[in-house]
Amino acid sequence: MKGLRDDPAFLKILEEHHDALARFARSLTRSSEDAKDLVAETILKAYESWSSVREPAAARTFFFRIAHRLYIRQNIRRKLFSPFIADVEHASNDPLPDRLTDAQLVRDALQRMPASQRECLVLVDVLGWSLEDVVEVHGGTIGGLKAKLFRARQELKRRLTSGSDHGS
Repeated sequence: MKGLRDDPAFLKILEEHHDALARFARSLTRSSEDAKDLVAETILKAYESWSSVREPAAARTFFFRIAHRLYIRQNIRRKLFSPFIADVEHASNDPLPDRLTDAQLVRDALQRMPASQRECLVLVDVLGWSLEDVVEVHGGTIGGLKAKLFRARQELKRRLTSGSDHGS
Protein backbone atom coordinates (compact mmCIF):
# COMPACT_ATOMS: atom_id res chain seq x y z
CA MET A 1 0.00 0.00 0.00
CA LYS A 2 1.32 3.41 -0.98
CA GLY A 3 1.68 5.88 1.89
CA LEU A 4 1.58 9.65 2.13
CA ARG A 5 5.38 9.90 2.13
CA ASP A 6 5.43 8.04 -1.18
CA ASP A 7 3.44 10.75 -2.98
CA PRO A 8 5.73 13.78 -3.48
CA ALA A 9 3.20 15.55 -5.74
CA PHE A 10 0.56 15.54 -2.99
CA LEU A 11 3.09 16.66 -0.38
CA LYS A 12 4.33 19.51 -2.57
CA ILE A 13 0.83 20.85 -3.16
CA LEU A 14 -0.11 20.36 0.49
CA GLU A 15 2.95 22.36 1.53
CA GLU A 16 1.87 25.24 -0.74
CA HIS A 17 -1.59 25.45 0.83
CA HIS A 18 -1.05 24.24 4.40
CA ASP A 19 -0.64 27.64 6.10
CA ALA A 20 -3.73 29.14 4.45
CA LEU A 21 -5.68 25.98 5.23
CA ALA A 22 -4.62 26.19 8.88
CA ARG A 23 -5.70 29.86 9.09
CA PHE A 24 -9.03 28.98 7.48
CA ALA A 25 -9.56 26.10 9.92
CA ARG A 26 -8.71 28.41 12.85
CA SER A 27 -11.27 30.96 11.65
CA LEU A 28 -13.92 28.26 11.43
CA THR A 29 -13.30 26.42 14.68
CA ARG A 30 -12.29 29.32 16.96
CA SER A 31 -9.85 26.99 18.70
CA SER A 32 -6.23 26.11 17.93
CA GLU A 33 -6.70 22.48 18.93
CA ASP A 34 -9.92 22.03 16.96
CA ALA A 35 -8.26 23.72 13.97
CA LYS A 36 -5.35 21.27 14.12
CA ASP A 37 -7.81 18.37 14.21
CA LEU A 38 -9.76 19.81 11.27
CA VAL A 39 -6.58 20.28 9.22
CA ALA A 40 -5.42 16.74 10.00
CA GLU A 41 -8.78 15.27 9.04
CA THR A 42 -8.83 17.41 5.89
CA ILE A 43 -5.39 16.15 4.87
CA LEU A 44 -6.46 12.56 5.42
CA LYS A 45 -9.65 12.96 3.37
CA ALA A 46 -7.77 14.87 0.66
CA TYR A 47 -5.14 12.16 0.41
CA GLU A 48 -7.78 9.44 0.22
CA SER A 49 -9.42 11.28 -2.70
CA TRP A 50 -6.27 12.67 -4.29
CA SER A 51 -6.57 10.42 -7.35
CA SER A 52 -9.80 12.25 -8.29
CA VAL A 53 -8.00 15.60 -8.69
CA ARG A 54 -7.44 16.05 -12.40
CA GLU A 55 -5.50 19.32 -12.30
CA PRO A 56 -3.06 20.34 -9.56
CA ALA A 57 -4.27 23.96 -10.02
CA ALA A 58 -7.61 22.87 -8.51
CA ALA A 59 -5.92 21.57 -5.35
CA ARG A 60 -6.49 24.71 -3.28
CA THR A 61 -10.23 24.59 -3.84
CA PHE A 62 -10.15 20.83 -3.25
CA PHE A 63 -8.54 21.23 0.21
CA PHE A 64 -10.77 24.10 1.30
CA ARG A 65 -13.96 22.41 0.12
CA ILE A 66 -13.07 19.32 2.15
CA ALA A 67 -12.29 21.42 5.24
CA HIS A 68 -15.53 23.35 4.91
CA ARG A 69 -17.63 20.19 4.50
CA LEU A 70 -15.94 18.48 7.44
CA TYR A 71 -16.56 21.54 9.60
CA ILE A 72 -20.24 21.68 8.63
CA ARG A 73 -20.61 17.94 9.26
CA GLN A 74 -19.00 18.28 12.70
CA ASN A 75 -21.38 21.09 13.67
CA ILE A 76 -24.41 19.19 12.48
CA ARG A 77 -23.34 16.29 14.67
CA ARG A 78 -22.76 18.51 17.69
CA LYS A 79 -25.91 20.62 17.23
CA LEU A 80 -24.26 23.20 19.47
CA PHE A 81 -21.29 25.45 18.89
CA SER A 82 -18.48 25.33 21.39
CA PRO A 83 -17.78 28.57 23.25
CA PHE A 84 -15.13 30.93 21.97
CA ILE A 85 -11.72 30.10 23.38
CA ALA A 86 -9.47 33.14 23.59
CA ASP A 87 -6.11 31.44 23.11
CA VAL A 88 -5.39 33.47 19.99
CA GLU A 89 -1.81 33.96 18.88
CA HIS A 90 -0.70 37.51 18.16
CA ALA A 91 -1.35 38.57 14.58
CA SER A 92 1.57 40.97 14.58
CA ASN A 93 5.13 40.99 15.80
CA ASP A 94 4.85 44.73 16.30
CA PRO A 95 5.45 45.44 19.98
CA LEU A 96 3.29 48.58 19.99
CA PRO A 97 0.30 47.92 22.25
CA ASP A 98 -2.08 49.92 20.05
CA ARG A 99 -1.47 47.70 17.03
CA LEU A 100 -1.76 44.50 19.05
CA THR A 101 -4.97 45.77 20.62
CA ASP A 102 -6.42 46.76 17.24
CA ALA A 103 -5.62 43.35 15.77
CA GLN A 104 -7.15 41.65 18.80
CA LEU A 105 -10.32 43.76 18.55
CA VAL A 106 -10.76 42.85 14.88
CA ARG A 107 -10.06 39.17 15.60
CA ASP A 108 -12.54 39.13 18.50
CA ALA A 109 -15.25 40.82 16.44
CA LEU A 110 -14.67 38.37 13.59
CA GLN A 111 -14.84 35.37 15.91
CA ARG A 112 -18.23 36.44 17.25
CA MET A 113 -19.76 36.89 13.81
CA PRO A 114 -21.97 34.19 12.28
CA ALA A 115 -19.87 31.43 10.70
CA SER A 116 -21.04 32.05 7.13
CA GLN A 117 -20.13 35.75 7.33
CA ARG A 118 -16.80 35.00 9.03
CA GLU A 119 -15.87 32.38 6.39
CA CYS A 120 -16.70 34.77 3.58
CA LEU A 121 -14.56 37.58 5.05
CA VAL A 122 -11.63 35.32 5.86
CA LEU A 123 -11.52 33.72 2.41
CA VAL A 124 -11.84 36.97 0.45
CA ASP A 125 -10.36 39.69 2.65
CA VAL A 126 -7.76 37.76 4.67
CA LEU A 127 -6.65 34.98 2.34
CA GLY A 128 -7.24 36.94 -0.87
CA TRP A 129 -9.41 34.40 -2.68
CA SER A 130 -11.31 35.43 -5.79
CA LEU A 131 -15.09 35.46 -5.64
CA GLU A 132 -15.17 32.63 -8.20
CA ASP A 133 -13.01 30.42 -5.97
CA VAL A 134 -15.20 31.04 -2.92
CA VAL A 135 -18.33 30.21 -4.93
CA GLU A 136 -16.66 27.00 -6.09
CA VAL A 137 -16.12 25.96 -2.46
CA HIS A 138 -19.42 27.13 -0.99
CA GLY A 139 -21.74 27.01 -3.97
CA GLY A 140 -24.23 29.71 -4.84
CA THR A 141 -23.70 32.62 -7.20
CA ILE A 142 -21.24 35.48 -7.49
CA GLY A 143 -24.09 37.94 -6.86
CA GLY A 144 -25.16 36.09 -3.73
CA LEU A 145 -21.58 36.01 -2.48
CA LYS A 146 -21.15 39.74 -3.12
CA ALA A 147 -24.29 40.43 -1.09
CA LYS A 148 -23.09 38.17 1.74
CA LEU A 149 -19.66 39.80 1.68
CA PHE A 150 -21.23 43.28 1.81
CA ARG A 151 -23.41 42.29 4.79
CA ALA A 152 -20.42 40.68 6.51
CA ARG A 153 -18.29 43.80 6.08
CA GLN A 154 -21.13 45.98 7.36
CA GLU A 155 -21.57 43.71 10.38
CA LEU A 156 -17.85 43.77 11.16
CA LYS A 157 -17.84 47.55 10.84
CA ARG A 158 -20.88 47.80 13.13
CA ARG A 159 -19.25 45.58 15.74
CA LEU A 160 -16.01 47.54 15.64
CA THR A 161 -17.59 50.99 15.78
CA SER A 162 -20.26 50.24 18.37
CA GLY A 163 -17.75 48.91 20.88
CA SER A 164 -20.08 46.04 21.77
CA ASP A 165 -21.67 43.05 20.16
CA HIS A 166 -25.41 43.51 20.06
CA GLY A 167 -27.09 40.23 19.24
CA SER A 168 -24.21 37.96 20.28
